[in-house]
Amino acid sequence: MGDRLLAVNGQALQDLIDYRFAITERDVTLTLLRDDQEVLVAIAKEEDQDLGLAFDEAVFDRIRQCANTCEFCFIHQMPEGQFRNSLYIEDDDYRLSFLQGNFITMTNLAERDWKRIEHLRLSPLYISVHTTDPVLRKAMLKQPLAERLHAQLDRLRDMGIDFHAQIVLVRDRNDGECLERTLEDLATRWGVGLLSINIVPFGATRFRETLALPGLAATTPAWCRDVIRQVRPFQRRFRAERGDDLVRLADEFYILADRAFPGERHYGDYTNLGDGVGGCRLLINEWNRVARSLPERIHPARHVTMLTGPAAVRVMQPIVACLNAVEGLEVQLLPIASRTWGPSITVTGLRTGEDLIAGLKDAAVTGEVWLPDIMLRPGSRTLLDDLTVEDIAAAASVDIKVLPTDARGLFVAATDPVALAGLDADRWFGSYYR
Repeated sequence: MGDRLLAVNGQALQDLIDYRFAITERDVTLTLLRDDQEVLVAIAKEEDQDLGLAFDEAVFDRIRQCANTCEFCFIHQMPEGQFRNSLYIEDDDYRLSFLQGNFITMTNLAERDWKRIEHLRLSPLYISVHTTDPVLRKAMLKQPLAERLHAQLDRLRDMGIDFHAQIVLVRDRNDGECLERTLEDLATRWGVGLLSINIVPFGATRFRETLALPGLAATTPAWCRDVIRQVRPFQRRFRAERGDDLVRLADEFYILADRAFPGERHYGDYTNLGDGVGGCRLLINEWNRVARSLPERIHPARHVTMLTGPAAVRVMQPIVACLNAVEGLEVQLLPIASRTWGPSITVTGLRTGEDLIAGLKDAAVTGEVWLPDIMLRPGSRTLLDDLTVEDIAAAASVDIKVLPTDARGLFVAATDPVALAGLDADRWFGSYYR
């Protein structure tokens, strides 16, 4: 209906957190703004029963902006004005950390924020650590307050707030001995706050040099292999000591290093899919289960082109081979290079509409095309550059079917394409480079 929620039981709301607490009562009165008129709606319900309202945003006031100038920030590597405005929002909002798993640096937390975190028990949070060396963290974030990390983590511990830690690893910057020190420091907080450590590689766009950003060493396959070797002893030690690997590398490390992904046991309950950790192993395992139910043949015969990013090719090739074993089904895997960001950005979710149009035309693709919905803005048919699925289909003269980015989506696309429209994927998104 497009109503605006002004208050619940007379209480003004600043975010979805307030809303969730406000609707726990049995009797709830909503104050709505409808067609410029205030409307009161009284509702009687079960205690803690949700009202089923959907919101455009998780925060109702302004998103808390980032106070840093991180040298590795993806947003800083985007030229002004080329993409939709929302992509330039540098959020560092503790509320989105709690609600959506976005990683925050905590450098912009005011005292009132700390008190609210404690009062509402906003746990767990997702913290961008990067390094526990105060001097280096201050330099990497270009923010004097970044050196307060240890005191802030102590405060989270004293408040009983758990957290997941993220390290964006930059070659010759916070790797090597610095990484080992960071892992040792964080491990001391395991059991008194720390839940996991995720390590993701720095990614540079093609705009970095033209934007006069600081030079950072590129992520290379050899370096990724070194990182895997360096981290493995920590994982083995932690598992031997406490039964969990604790520290996990983003899938990109294994893809770029051309190394096998760890087994399912390593990822536990797949808590950190939003940080690019474990999605490939999850897809492989789920596909191996659902593939047993593939039919021997389909009719009528179909030829399909499946779009992906270069990083996913190694994972998708065995799946495509399995699909092609179905008589009457021919699937061609088409990795789409990023003309937008440059060759260093290979993940599927960062393809743009212009990338897809160019890739489809270059490959002279016709007919049915499968587009994984991880390329789309959540809940929409729009890509990063605001081109829609319909725009791409028209420009490339193809029939695009959007499928959930999971094993179920692939299975349904192959066996019952009419049912695709009714599927919703379990989406995972994260603030990958903050």
